[in-house]
Amino acid sequence: GVADVNVYTPERVEARYGVTPEQVPDFIGLKGDTSDNIPGVPGIGDKTASELIQSYGTLEDVLANIEQIKGAKRKENLLAHAEDARVSKQLATVQRDVAVDFDVAAEHVREPDRSRVREVFREYELRDPLRRLEEALGDPGVAAPALPAEVKLSARVRAGGPADLARFAAGGGGAEELALVVRETETPEGELFAEGPPWRFAAVATTGNGAEVLAGDCDGPEQVVAALGERAVVAHEAKALRLVPPGLAHDTLLGAFLLEPARRRFPFDELCEERGLASDLEDPLASDAVLLRALAIWQREQIAERGLDRVMSEIELPLVAVLRDMELLGVRLNLERLAEISGRVREELLSLEEDIFLLAEDEFLISSPQQLGEILFEKLGLSRKRRGKTGFSTDARVLQAIRDEHEIIPKIERWRELSTLAKTYLDVLPQVVDERSRIHTTFLQAGAQTGRLASTNPNMQNVPIRTPLGREIRGCFEAEDGNVLISADYSQIELRVLAHAADEPVLKQIFRNGEDVHTATASQVFEVAPEEIDPGMRSKAKMINYGIVYGLSDFGLADRLNIPREEAKEFIDAYLGRFTRVAAFMAETIERAKEQSYVTTLWGRRRQIPELQARNYQVRMLGERLAVNTVIQGTAADIIKLAMVRTHAALAESGLQTRLLLTIHDELLFEGPPAESDAATALVEREMCGVWEHDPPLGVDVGVGRNWLEAK
Repeated sequence: GVADVNVYTPERVEARYGVTPEQVPDFIGLKGDTSDNIPGVPGIGDKTASELIQSYGTLEDVLANIEQIKGAKRKENLLAHAEDARVSKQLATVQRDVAVDFDVAAEHVREPDRSRVREVFREYELRDPLRRLEEALGDPGVAAPALPAEVKLSARVRAGGPADLARFAAGGGGAEELALVVRETETPEGELFAEGPPWRFAAVATTGNGAEVLAGDCDGPEQVVAALGERAVVAHEAKALRLVPPGLAHDTLLGAFLLEPARRRFPFDELCEERGLASDLEDPLASDAVLLRALAIWQREQIAERGLDRVMSEIELPLVAVLRDMELLGVRLNLERLAEISGRVREELLSLEEDIFLLAEDEFLISSPQQLGEILFEKLGLSRKRRGKTGFSTDARVLQAIRDEHEIIPKIERWRELSTLAKTYLDVLPQVVDERSRIHTTFLQAGAQTGRLASTNPNMQNVPIRTPLGREIRGCFEAEDGNVLISADYSQIELRVLAHAADEPVLKQIFRNGEDVHTATASQVFEVAPEEIDPGMRSKAKMINYGIVYGLSDFGLADRLNIPREEAKEFIDAYLGRFTRVAAFMAETIERAKEQSYVTTLWGRRRQIPELQARNYQVRMLGERLAVNTVIQGTAADIIKLAMVRTHAALAESGLQTRLLLTIHDELLFEGPPAESDAATALVEREMCGVWEHDPPLGVDVGVGRNWLEAK
């Protein structure tokens, strides 16, 4: 993410710090360096250290002339911490007399094995570094791709239209499946419009003696899909066909995602190239159809080998049509209500800016962490907590920790909250509604490694609920006139999954009894009766409960609860001491992940955890947290996807008009007539709980209202 890289020549060092490179150890001896635990002298920063070195030359000369230095406090600190300064200089000085047996000439870079380099880089998905390396090495002909043996694919191509598809599929021995590609016609360069039909399609039969392709013009993907009827279809990103084939048998984008969930993008050309798949057909669309067929065959073999069949057939493939229907339905937004909120937020933001500038006695860019840090820590002298890449951190947790030190902090926190909501929702949402004031988000099925869904244009996964203003924004999402919204939210789904996966009897019993899990956990951890649990104790228990799921360390818990690390460790130890099977489950999961290099959800979704093999301790600890979290959160993601498939199908079969609109983490949002809300609510709750037949059972909180806030 760094755009500007500066080469620090001796002149640039002097221009930046006011000292020569040779004087840097003296400079750091005075000012210290917290990132390397070099103490320096308290009260002396960059500017003072630079002035002193410029005046006296070395640290030793500064200490020898303390009496001549202005400022009583500065003199006092230099006298009291003179030895610290000498040690700091020593720590900042590179040891240059170490014997090194190294021959530069002998280690001159040899010409690399281009094929092997490319093979390794592709294996670890280092696509952009590979591109840059090949550019730097030059002569791209030498760097021929080291791929699986190239497979040249061929087929007979004949022309036809959508009306010919049914006969084509039935001919040639009776094709079981068709690999289908539909693409918009490209406009020739220099022309405004393309002549002829706007779309082209190509379909290849997957059985018979050799492959045969039918290619031709069409009015759009929907026309082709409709012509296929229930025929089994293979596609790449089937949701983009607009009308999802009822007989969708495989999607190569989803197949690639299941096989490589850490991958960010799944371009079809790249997937084919990596498999060594090539075609000698002149028609590019027909060529892609043949490649699609071959890629699907290979993916299915890999999916079966890795035990991913169930995830693909029961979850991901049926979900495609569900998501497409949800995208088409959208959700209605009350623009007048949103505009009223936006006006109030704008006024408050201006007022907050004036107050912040007045308190800071300066105008600055509040959204800039660097400028904000200068105001808070240098000008106002507030406590510095964590150092980031560009200075001391000003993130939300730091501001929370220093909130009582100055009245400017609560105003900055409020400004940030309002500014984020304005940029993310108040400014954006009115621009993306259709003529019926409905928002149509795009769901991203191949995104998070845990399998969780995401959405974009706009992102509906983070519509706030915890703040009063966030709840007001939720209230702007409403049902059409004459309808109501139904919100169905899984109750503590991840903790229920944890209780089952760990086979933790105490946690299971809490859920079976219908107790408040956080109060019950606090009672267990603090060893007091549930009626004696106060809000603070419950809040800590809640943080521990979810912290365990997300692999929160004692350091992280201490940071979030603003308590000493020792106290946080005591909480975690007490939790694991009471819920012993949870501790065992975590240890077993991590150990198994180290052996296999991956973890799986209860439905078999797989995620590689390469971090577990890292040399760096912090990265390995991250790997351990990811291993535990993926099993829990990934299983919860599978459950919510299955719930979407089941509720969508059950509503359609029941004849009810209620339809699924949105998914937001563990919540599903439906819209339908008020007269059938009782029947729809019962159906939704039954199907959502029916996904899971384990102990403890799932719980669903259901609400009905005119808008999302009322329903929630």
